[in-house]
Amino acid sequence: MTDSRSLPDVLTVNEVAHCLRVSKTTICRWCSSGRIPAFRIGRAWRVQRSDLDLYIQRTFVKHPETAEPA
Repeated sequence: MTDSRSLPDVLTVNEVAHCLRVSKTTICRWCSSGRIPAFRIGRAWRVQRSDLDLYIQRTFVKHPETAEPA
């Protein structure tokens, strides 16, 4: 994954897709459905970096209290 510190504060669909390693179509669908908080500038979706970071934490990072014991 791309180091989020090097990303701008507002990301394009291409940048989000690259970061999550999914297609641009998937990101557009997730933005439309509200899965990822996003807003439009004209016809183009934009995602705030802080919202993407929060989405990644909620979705992909296991929290110690929910992780199964080894």
